[in-house]
Amino acid sequence: MAIPGRIIEGIYNSELKAEDFYDKYGKEEIEQALEEIKKSNIEILNKYPAEDMKKAIEAKMKNQAVPSVSTKTKYRSFRIISYAAAAVFVAAIALPAGINTYKSKTEISTERTKGSGPVINQTTKLSLYRQKNKEVELLSNGSKVEEGDVIQITYQAGKENYGIIFSVDGNGNVTRHFPTDSWTASKLRHGKDEIPLDFSYELDDAPNFECFIMVTSKKEFELNDIERKIKDATNIDYLKSLKYLPNKTEGIFFLLNK
Repeated sequence: MAIPGRIIEGIYNSELKAEDFYDKYGKEEIEQALEEIKKSNIEILNKYPAEDMKKAIEAKMKNQAVPSVSTKTKYRSFRIISYAAAAVFVAAIALPAGINTYKSKTEISTERTKGSGPVINQTTKLSLYRQKNKEVELLSNGSKVEEGDVIQITYQAGKENYGIIFSVDGNGNVTRHFPTDSWTASKLRHGKDEIPLDFSYELDDAPNFECFIMVTSKKEFELNDIERKIKDATNIDYLKSLKYLPNKTEGIFFLLNK
């Protein structure tokens, strides 16, 4: 039986007694839920100035002098994340149009029929950007990263309608990035430009790698049992195989080495 969030939060904040709920929900289950909250609340949510980042990226794409990206004071968030996070939420970074990066599992060329309206990019794509100190850069698949790097995820939906984006780190932790509150695929936005997620992520000290996986389909789907289906979450070759994804879905794999 799922433990209501208000009860776990009440126990965590010492407003309720854990033992009062052992019979109904189980001692082990309650302790596990409390541990997840503890891990989540250790994480620090860092707010970075989106406008400065946008200007830096735009200048980089135009081969102009890149202005410095401000590193303003960080602040602590009290948001409780209900799943084990391999990275930390930070504020969204606005991104410019027309940046090409990673090749998807199935490449679909961009086409437009005369008189059919705006050009829609029909290639499904996952892209990652990094802010490190005062620099911002577009990452390549296999790029070297380290703890503290701030990563912004963007996507292009192509011909797909629904999607989920998650990551797996070198400790085998699975982090959901899109949507943030469910393993049910969300409706993807379409357009000629990349779509940035609402949050960026500061990498933690997990070893070896962080890999990001975008799963898409024309129809709705769920990944509720994805952590159980991923049998070897610390094996890069296995993760790259995408064999654990449901039928009738497409997957994109983006690896960051540490």
